[in-house]
Amino acid sequence: MNKKKKIIITAVSAAAAVAVAVSGIAIWKFNSGNDNGEKVFVNSVADINTVNMMSLSGNCFSGVIESQKSLDVKYDTTKTIKEILVKEGDEVSEGTELFIYDVEAMELDLEQGQLEIEKFDNDIDSMKKQITQLENDKKNASNDDKFSYSTQIQALKTDISKAEYDKKVKNAELEKLKNSIKNSTVKSEMAGTVKKINSLNADGNSPDNMYGENTDADVVMTIIASGDFRVKGTVNEQNMMAVSADMPVIIRSRADDTVTWNGTITEIGSEPVQNNGGIMYGGDSDEMTTSSKYPFYISLESNEGLMLGQHVIIEPDYGQSGLEEKSGIWIYEDYIVTDDNGKTFVWAAGKKDKLEKKYVEIGEKDENYGDCQIVSGLTDKDNIAYPADDYKEGMNTTTDPNEIIPDDENGNSDIDNIDDIGGEDGGFFDENGGIAPQIDDNDNPENIIDGENSEFLPESENFGDDNADVIPAE
Repeated sequence: MNKKKKIIITAVSAAAAVAVAVSGIAIWKFNSGNDNGEKVFVNSVADINTVNMMSLSGNCFSGVIESQKSLDVKYDTTKTIKEILVKEGDEVSEGTELFIYDVEAMELDLEQGQLEIEKFDNDIDSMKKQITQLENDKKNASNDDKFSYSTQIQALKTDISKAEYDKKVKNAELEKLKNSIKNSTVKSEMAGTVKKINSLNADGNSPDNMYGENTDADVVMTIIASGDFRVKGTVNEQNMMAVSADMPVIIRSRADDTVTWNGTITEIGSEPVQNNGGIMYGGDSDEMTTSSKYPFYISLESNEGLMLGQHVIIEPDYGQSGLEEKSGIWIYEDYIVTDDNGKTFVWAAGKKDKLEKKYVEIGEKDENYGDCQIVSGLTDKDNIAYPADDYKEGMNTTTDPNEIIPDDENGNSDIDNIDDIGGEDGGFFDENGGIAPQIDDNDNPENIIDGENSEFLPESENFGDDNADVIPAE
């Protein structure tokens, strides 16, 4: 695993661990002083078992398998297409004949051009004879008439130069025409499959676009290359930050999501995807003019088992593919407590939903994800709590958050307003994402830990004030 991928995995794992920590601390906060009969919140092991977490990203995108390269075969708009020699779906190789031009009109143009060349030759020959005659007459003319002969001779020489230039241009046109007739059959420049063919107008030119797509008017057909595939995905502009160049991704089969391929995003398009009517796609049908989708492309490590045109699901790979290789029960290490004898346990709901220490045997640890294997002592059916220092065996437990979080004066759970628990930023994290303030070890509400300096702060008159930098005392 390269360094970059490890960093991504660690970041996502940390985010997941922080999420667990937030819920744990919030519950611990509300459960402080359980002597009042408040309950301890417990989660199902199945819900926090990292083996069951198929994706940590939360973002999936649709994609389709396409060729790494496609070729738009264009035609000469000055010519007429006589016949297309292939059909959609045909496999072609380099040199396969695709279509032929109508050479009958070109052959007539060639004959006409050759007649024009003969006329140029005759005109030039005639003017040269006139010059010879004028030069002879000039010798016997008077001095006054010689000027007139010189003017006529110069005009004929100018006409000859122009005729020779026009003849040269016409010859070039005829050579081009001869080559067109000789190469009237257009051949494929690469091996591949004919993806689509645009139908022809009645006059045999200007192909009509059969698919209503924004294809150039001179494109007769499109050929997709044989060989390696790539994946073309689409992302809504609102989720553009979820993809980036060089990001590793997992490709999942729509038919069986356990069948996967790995790849890397190589390119993100800058032009919106358009539908068949040329309208930019939106995230919803009523957002076509305000929300666009953009293409991105993925290079695959292997295309075995994939088919051209197959639709797939694209999922950013933050390392969750490694989770799928695990089996049994894996939970975050934060749930594990070690007693004075060095034995490991978790706080769990026991008989009659009473809190108890459930001793477990720890196996492997995954430093990238911050989770560890539970070899014995737990099943997916057990319910466990995020640990807190004031837990005691025999406390009541619940799986319903509403039973442990009091409602506010409006009847809403205080968990909906986490900013009330702590400072104006929520109170649980410092600027680096770390867990910050908490009540001191003596449960003294007058001493609150400063998350930035890890120092106890004295009780302040400003507790609860909008500008307070410390957690208000309970």
